[in-house]
Amino acid sequence: MARVDYDKQAAVYDRGRTLPPEAMAQWMAVIRRHIGDAAQTILDLGAGTGRFSAALADTFNADVVAVEPSRGMREQAATKPHPRVHITAGSAEDIPMQDASADAAWLSNVVHHFDDIPRAARELRRVLAEDAPVLIRGAFAGRGPIPTLYRFFPASENAIESFPAVPEIVDAFEHAGFASMSIERVEQLLAYRLADMVDRVRQRADTALEKLSDEDFATGLAALERAAELEDGPVLDGLDLLVLR
Repeated sequence: MARVDYDKQAAVYDRGRTLPPEAMAQWMAVIRRHIGDAAQTILDLGAGTGRFSAALADTFNADVVAVEPSRGMREQAATKPHPRVHITAGSAEDIPMQDASADAAWLSNVVHHFDDIPRAARELRRVLAEDAPVLIRGAFAGRGPIPTLYRFFPASENAIESFPAVPEIVDAFEHAGFASMSIERVEQLLAYRLADMVDRVRQRADTALEKLSDEDFATGLAALERAAELEDGPVLDGLDLLVLR
């Protein structure tokens, strides 16, 4: 799959991908079930603009190493300084951390951008302490219905089906030395009402939407705008969380 230009997207990424406070709190609660409260250092791999980094630092009273390859994303993250968030350049295949120095790794909507999943799995095994978990949030090929808003953009299913499948990821991590896995579907609050999503979707700050033709995107956006005039109530969305140890 061709790369998304995240240097270009950085300025609109937060506007297009912000979650309501309730959703962030829900994700922090889900993460706590898997990592507990003892983590001192958390790796936020592919941290983007740092939209999860500060929440992780505050929730777990931990240092967060926010590793991000895009300079534009790092610059945007730097506009939201946090005393316990350390933003650094790096990639999944070359993580700038010492061996066994992280107590957990958080990967949100990023694994489909990895150049080499087996190499990334080996790097994560290297930088994580023994039994420390990797939490991978996102959509995976072959995992059922596409996310809620994509019903307006049916061609986006092709992009999601090009994402890595769970067996491919698990195989790479098992070969890297991870011994167990679990997966769950988390239903998150995406927005308080569909109308709140129109401007966010216009930013096209999403891999599946970015890969659409301009015609398909315009058609889907028009359908979303029509539906937003008729539909009320919260917008819920389901994403998977894959956990490996």
